[in-house]
Amino acid sequence: MTNIITKNENGTSTIQVDFIDEGVNLQGEINVKGSDAQVLAYLKVFENDLRLNFADLFPAPEVEEGGVE
Repeated sequence: MTNIITKNENGTSTIQVDFIDEGVNLQGEINVKGSDAQVLAYLKVFENDLRLNFADLFPAPEVEEGGVE
């Protein structure tokens, strides 16, 4: 995932994320208000929400064959 955070003149920040580097055609954008640290913390929440809400777009993790002995 790549992201761009832009500070706006009105005291908000725009978070833009793109998952094309993972082979997923999904982009998202949201405006948030808060300090730089709060915006960075929200970036992780936003990423997780997109991954959950659009889980069908992401490849399933590979399951290794074999069992526990």
